[in-house]
Amino acid sequence: MIFAIGDIHGCLEKLESLLAACDTVRGSRSARFIFLGDFIDRGPRSKDVLDLLIKGGGGRDRDFVCLRGNHEEMLIRAANRDRSDRDLMTWWGNGGEATLESYGVDDPSDLPVEHLAWLRSLPLKTSDDHRMFVHAGIRPGISLSSQSGEDLLWIREPFLSSEEDHGILVVHGHTPTRNQKPDLKPNRINIDTGACFGGPLTAAVFSDEIVTPLFFIRDSGEILTPSE
Repeated sequence: MIFAIGDIHGCLEKLESLLAACDTVRGSRSARFIFLGDFIDRGPRSKDVLDLLIKGGGGRDRDFVCLRGNHEEMLIRAANRDRSDRDLMTWWGNGGEATLESYGVDDPSDLPVEHLAWLRSLPLKTSDDHRMFVHAGIRPGISLSSQSGEDLLWIREPFLSSEEDHGILVVHGHTPTRNQKPDLKPNRINIDTGACFGGPLTAAVFSDEIVTPLFFIRDSGEILTPSE
């Protein structure tokens, strides 16, 4: 089974509840958990979220794959010793203050070395035979192998409104859905359901055989079918 999990943004309790719900669903089956980035900022427990993700699946037939989001990218830039004032203020103004508070430090360069190294190591995308998992999306009309890192991390339009067949189903987050439900289109799925804005944290559940999701799980344990 494959569980793709949307933007966490420091919401540790929702993450723990969602992982427990996913474990209940999978039972004794092994599973791959793909986290679509934006683990930090805005919510209150960014440090604890990273501690959990860095620890990995915990040897319970759980494989964790963590992707970089634009908030991780902003933090990486802000934590560099050669950063600009703009780098620092852009991150701080987009929820970085909550991350500093969770670590009990005043400067992002003072975050634990191992956490910063882990963030810098995160890939921008991962794929299987049917799906491409990425934080923000892709630029329509550009081959998958030629996508820029900027678009993978930041794009909204023209990706969100595109009806183009990308040759693969794109599973993404980055743009909170308006109704706090997954946004399922023929060519993409958005599972950022606004966890840090009062919405649920959501996972899309896939199998190797079927391209589209079998169903969605919320951190409350509620299961939604793709038609809901």
